[in-house]
Amino acid sequence: MRALVVYSSKTGNTKAIAEVAAEAFGRDTVLALIAEAPDYHEFDLVAVGFWIDKGHPNHEIQKYIRRLKGKKVVLFFTLGANPDSEHAQECLRNAETMFAGNEIVGHFICQGKIDPANIKWMRQMVVGGPRISAGDARWGQAAEHPGPDDLIRAREVFREISLRLQ
Repeated sequence: MRALVVYSSKTGNTKAIAEVAAEAFGRDTVLALIAEAPDYHEFDLVAVGFWIDKGHPNHEIQKYIRRLKGKKVVLFFTLGANPDSEHAQECLRNAETMFAGNEIVGHFICQGKIDPANIKWMRQMVVGGPRISAGDARWGQAAEHPGPDDLIRAREVFREISLRLQ
């Protein structure tokens, strides 16, 4: 099975997961930044990795997704929230709708550190109070990801998908 792992990464979170995905899918896998992605038609499987921006895949990857048709796809993304949170599940639903015309064969969600510029912006939007305290705790927790346990879990998920498709 020839696989393409294409990704967009702002803080390095999604890049780390993409590298694990490429290793898990095996030696016939091509890993590429979105700007350098080869023609997806040459591959049996396309894994698309992105970071979440306001509840949706980041803009750069959305353009790629709109062109992607007729493929088995794995989607994976990183976000500041816990992967089990309602927000993460809403982001997954938002992303899945964008992959119409493809067969989604798996996904992986990983918490990741938040871009410091985004934290600065969020602090300016909400002045003081309990929301900033809650944000500080969540932002601190997110800064610890993706960690070794996240990468192990990602490798297991991608290997399982790979074995299932062979």
